[in-house]
Amino acid sequence: MRLMSPSPRQQRDRDRMRRASAAIRATGGSAMDQALAELGAAFDAAAAVNGFKLRVERYLRLGPHHPACRARFGARAALLGGRSLDAAVATVERWWRDERKAFQVASALGCATRLPLDVLAELRLILRLLRLKRMAAEYAQAVAALHGRPTAIAAE
Repeated sequence: MRLMSPSPRQQRDRDRMRRASAAIRATGGSAMDQALAELGAAFDAAAAVNGFKLRVERYLRLGPHHPACRARFGARAALLGGRSLDAAVATVERWWRDERKAFQVASALGCATRLPLDVLAELRLILRLLRLKRMAAEYAQAVAALHGRPTAIAAE
């Protein structure tokens, strides 16, 4: 089995944990304090954001034909079919806001699930990245691949 080398983002995450541990070591802290500092850095807010970005990077590397991507984004892609990239970004933003409100209500009632919100957050970031990089043609191909239709949209 071949191990993959860590991405730059993963390496920065590991370096941040090592720096937290080294700072405690430099002040004469115990091994337990060093371990706690490293764990704190591994699970802080920056690590959560990094984890989110790593998931999105993984889906981008896998591509729209991969079964994991089709399972995760296929239903939403079917709803975005025929829309331009800008319209898709606006639509997903609206879905994400609505889902966030629904999640807050469900959390208050004690029956919330994060999966739909996570999927929309990932899709939202992917679409924003595609728009930033002016990849409208790739967007159309990805939407077609995600829900199994042949690409019939010309590049914009």
